[in-house]
Amino acid sequence: MWRVNMQTGYDVTIAWLTRDAGPLLERALDAVAAQETDRTIELLAVDSGSTDGTVRRLEERAVRVIRIDPDAFDFGTTRDRAFEEARGTVVVSLSQDAIPAHARWLENLLAPLDEDMVAASCGRSLPDPDRPERQFPWESNGFFYFTAEMRRFRESYGQGLSNANSAVRRAVWEQLRFGPQIIGEDFCFQTKLHASGYRVAFPEDAPVLHHHDYGVGSLWRRCRSEGLGLRALGCAYKEIDLVKDLLSPRKYVVWGRDLLHGRLTTPASLLFPVLRPCAVYTGSRFGRRRRP
Repeated sequence: MWRVNMQTGYDVTIAWLTRDAGPLLERALDAVAAQETDRTIELLAVDSGSTDGTVRRLEERAVRVIRIDPDAFDFGTTRDRAFEEARGTVVVSLSQDAIPAHARWLENLLAPLDEDMVAASCGRSLPDPDRPERQFPWESNGFFYFTAEMRRFRESYGQGLSNANSAVRRAVWEQLRFGPQIIGEDFCFQTKLHASGYRVAFPEDAPVLHHHDYGVGSLWRRCRSEGLGLRALGCAYKEIDLVKDLLSPRKYVVWGRDLLHGRLTTPASLLFPVLRPCAVYTGSRFGRRRRP
């Protein structure tokens, strides 16, 4: 069981960005409380206008809550605020609906940081069997990021850092910070780490239970925002990329296979091979830096 430190410093801060987190937050807090570690841990949340009792539930579990105006929310700026408030030497970022999968999650996530030039560690996200909605099929089949801007990012920086389940040395963050970023603040930070000679580790044994489902509107907004975010990182999505990705046959083979096996049952999943390129192009070509 982890220890509470009554002084000002902690070994680790576990930080959430929250807004109307819902019942999954209780499971996440329970899983954090069950971690097998001797480290001192601070729990911190930056909440941007919850109205569903999220703040009350956090405070009942000894989470220190920083409240901000919803209109001030920006993933990069708000993530920086969490790191500014954190009193741990390492800051662990968790999505509000990400649930540590076992009691050694934290120790396994932090272990790679013992290497000198490893500044960040990122665990996997596994489908949550107890969630009422199924995982979006294009996440489970590995084709969610099939478009050209993500291929360019991977070619330059490798596997993408995700703040759904990550640990970052606070001293390194103090050098680089996230900076304003409408979405993809983790990818942006990864480019800064790469430029500074730091590495990101991806341990296999530090997973969280975390998956998404989408309606057409929420899927369009996410992909559009990703196009805008990747453009800011030098991975713009151009007209030729749109045409090539729409015509590329590989995803349609996957589409046909998953349709045959009854996995594509919603409008969002059926439209995804066309919707994602169009939404990414819209964000990259016409998007402005505003909250989605």
